[in-house]
Amino acid sequence: MESLMWRSRERKKGLNLLNDTERKLLRILYNRNGHQNTHIFIPELARFAQREVGQIRKALENLREERFIEWEDSMDYVRVIPGWLQFR
Repeated sequence: MESLMWRSRERKKGLNLLNDTERKLLRILYNRNGHQNTHIFIPELARFAQREVGQIRKALENLREERFIEWEDSMDYVRVIPGWLQFR
């Protein structure tokens, strides 16, 4: 029941436009940055998400274009833009 409620809220916020990898990365990043306030590196992110590094980079590009995260190829880490839930 709880997962259905989360999906409903997710659709209302516009997150249903993200694919599975992007949603998974966003959740990992949000939880990691929000609770531990530490940077997460791409190889570590690939391990947590159980995806290939190429898939991670492509998903990060899409999340950056949608302004959910701050990330550049030259950066070693990814940061969630604060308040993304309120703006979507």
